[in-house]
Amino acid sequence: MTTALRFTRVAFGAVQRASPGLAARWAERLFCSPPRRPISERMAAWLANGRRFDLTVSGRRVAAWSWGERGPGVLLVHGWGSRGARFVDLGGALLASGFRVVTLDAPGHGASSGRLSSGPEFARAALAVAAAVGPVSAVVGHSLGGFASALAIELGLGVRRAVFLAPSANPNAYTTQFASLLGVQDPVMSSMRERLERRLGFDWQRMDVARFAPAMRMPLLVIHDRDDREVRWDDGAAIAAAWPGATLVTTTGLGHHRIVSDSMVIGQVLSFLRPTGQVGP
Repeated sequence: MTTALRFTRVAFGAVQRASPGLAARWAERLFCSPPRRPISERMAAWLANGRRFDLTVSGRRVAAWSWGERGPGVLLVHGWGSRGARFVDLGGALLASGFRVVTLDAPGHGASSGRLSSGPEFARAALAVAAAVGPVSAVVGHSLGGFASALAIELGLGVRRAVFLAPSANPNAYTTQFASLLGVQDPVMSSMRERLERRLGFDWQRMDVARFAPAMRMPLLVIHDRDDREVRWDDGAAIAAAWPGATLVTTTGLGHHRIVSDSMVIGQVLSFLRPTGQVGP
C-alpha cells in the first residue's frame, strides 16, 4: 500500500465514522475518477493521421477520431484509465485490411472533458460516436470497454459482430477491491451504489453482461488471458458462456494489457471480422 493510499484510507475512515453520507459522496468520486496517463509520441502520431471530431454527450465533450473512407466500420472502445490511441496496432491492422476505423476517448479520459467516468458513460459515448459516423459493422472493446460495448449493444448499438478483449463482466469485482483498499463499510457502499444509480440512470443489478447476454444475437469473440491480474479470466468466460454462439479464445502470458497489441490476437480479430468470420491464423 502506497503512502498516499494509506493516508486516504485513514482520512476516509475518519469521515466515514463522522458522516456516512459525506463518505458515500467521497467514495463515489474516488470510484469514478480514472487515472490520467500521458500519451506516447507513437499514439499521438497515429491520432494526428485521423480525422478528429468532437461531440457533446450528456453535457460533456467527447473527442473521437476516424480513419478510412470505405469498408466496414469498426468502433474501438478502450478500457479504464486508457485512451482510444491505445488501439494503434489493431487500428493500423484494420485499416490495412480495408476496414474503416473509429475510436474515442471516453468521458474523463484522454482528450475528452471531465474528471469522472463510468461504464454507462462509456456506453453512451460509444453510441453517440457510432451515430455520428454512420453505421458501424463491428465493435471491439478492451477491459471496461468490452463491458461498455455490451451495454451499448443492449442500448441499441447496431453492429453485426463484437469482439471483447479481457472484458469485465460487471462492476462487482472492482467494487469489492475498491471497498477493501479504502476500508469502505457496507452501508456506505450501498449508499454509494444508490447515488450512482440515480446519477447515471442505471440499475446496478442490470449491469451484468451475463444477465442480458442470452438475448444477444450477433456473433461474439472473447479473447482473455489466463494470467490477467486485473480482470479475471472468469469474467470473459462467463460472458462467452452466456452469449449464444460466442467463441472464447484463451491466451497465456499476455496479461491484461499486452493482449491489445499482440500480433496473434490481432490476427484472430481480423479473421473474425472478415466476411467469413472464422477465427484462426
